[in-house]
Amino acid sequence: MAAPATSNRRLFYRQPMFVRVDLRVAGFRVPIPATVVDLSGGGCALVARTMLKAHTQVEFVLPRPDAPPLRLNGRLVKVNYVPSDRTFRYAMSFEATADDVHDELLRFISHEQRRNIAAARGEELERAPAAPTRPQQMRAERRIEVNIPVRYSVPDTNGILVGTALDLSTGGARIITDRVLRQEWNVLVRFNLPNGDSNAELRANARPLPGVKTLRGRYVHSLAWANPDPRFTDEIDRFVQHMRLATMRRG
Repeated sequence: MAAPATSNRRLFYRQPMFVRVDLRVAGFRVPIPATVVDLSGGGCALVARTMLKAHTQVEFVLPRPDAPPLRLNGRLVKVNYVPSDRTFRYAMSFEATADDVHDELLRFISHEQRRNIAAARGEELERAPAAPTRPQQMRAERRIEVNIPVRYSVPDTNGILVGTALDLSTGGARIITDRVLRQEWNVLVRFNLPNGDSNAELRANARPLPGVKTLRGRYVHSLAWANPDPRFTDEIDRFVQHMRLATMRRG
């Protein structure tokens, strides 16, 4: 049975990556070169120099080291032009994905996450991970909308800058700031969780992902935590679970 189309990619953890693919698009005789810049169980973000319209059906083959490639198809749900590098950024939602393909996709994302963490720590990933259990998948999917003040610092800038977290997960956050954060920067983010369990300041390094959006003269960035301390992600996981339970009780 095919897995249902997933329109809300926030239900899944988004794994940053940089993978070259060829898009197959109806009406185009040749494949369109593109790059997958993040990947989740529900969709992906793509960057290309060719303009395509929203709602276009596309397909590509995702290469995997030491495993057969995965054929993924869906539609483009959002299109943004990035004038700074003259590229188009696409949000793609996967559709009609077979259960076995979807399971393999989640396994690949989990493996890439572990591989990146091991590389950041100077370790080797000795063997491929087992298929993720349902609790592991639920942990990766937890993301909630928030309105939390954050403090951050960037290279070549003195002092602490301020912004607001709009959503939060164990994999990253979306924040709104007064300035553009460059992708090559290492951003040190600090904040306090308003759950009453701990007043300790949480801090982690983060990497800005491609695709900055503007909102009333400010900038919305997606950040991926860079090699976070396990205590940091545990605190966020507890907070997200607490807030979801509270929402369910109110409902």
